[in-house]
Amino acid sequence: MTSVARNARKSKPAIDRAPVKRVRGSGAHTVYEDLRRDILGLAMEPGVLLDETELAQRFNLSRSPIREALIRLSAEGLVQTLRNRSSIVAPFDVAAIPSFLDAMELLYRLTTRLAALNRKPSQLADIQEIQRQHDNATKRGDTTSMINLNRDFHLAIAKASGNSLYVGWLRQVLDQGQRLLGLYLDEVSDRHDRSLDQQWLDTHMMIVRAIEKRDPDAAEDAARRDAETISKRMLERFALRQSGEMSIESGRAHKQ
Repeated sequence: MTSVARNARKSKPAIDRAPVKRVRGSGAHTVYEDLRRDILGLAMEPGVLLDETELAQRFNLSRSPIREALIRLSAEGLVQTLRNRSSIVAPFDVAAIPSFLDAMELLYRLTTRLAALNRKPSQLADIQEIQRQHDNATKRGDTTSMINLNRDFHLAIAKASGNSLYVGWLRQVLDQGQRLLGLYLDEVSDRHDRSLDQQWLDTHMMIVRAIEKRDPDAAEDAARRDAETISKRMLERFALRQSGEMSIESGRAHKQ
């Protein structure tokens, strides 16, 4: 098998929710947001069957907005449409993990380097506040908050880079990797191995300080260390190799 998934089965929400009255025209957006949260948070596991009839009952909606939300999630790579037109939560492709890690490292380094050069005082304040919240969540051992705040941290840095395209690319990479990171951190927590936590805190602090000082070289190096903190462990976990070393020169990425 080349995917990290369980056999497809009908999905069940993690928490029973009573039907809620929706604002007219907001149904598809509500379904999209709720399903996206459940998929990224692993309340819906990879391979779970997304039955349109059951989802329509859950959200007290017709099947049209359900289908619209599933199409949107499919475009983001979170839902997979099968040949029989049924949908499942997209499985993990183990073979694609090195590509994901390469893209994550490259965008971390590029956006952090540019943020050190281009950040505004208000953007720095946002980055510092998210870093503080992530620090607290990590010390509490709150895995869900750690993952969500790590995403927010790097997206705030990307916004400070001054390039909106980088924000969109990084958001897509982080959303794809959020489930994988969740599975990995749950496994680490089960083994009571929290050595990752302090390294995560240290590299985030290094990133913030470099951005504060407007030091692009230090910022890029800290971002590289941050990516390597999780990349090395994931590659070892799945017995994979990263595809190569990457360098960034004057804001451009090069593969060596």
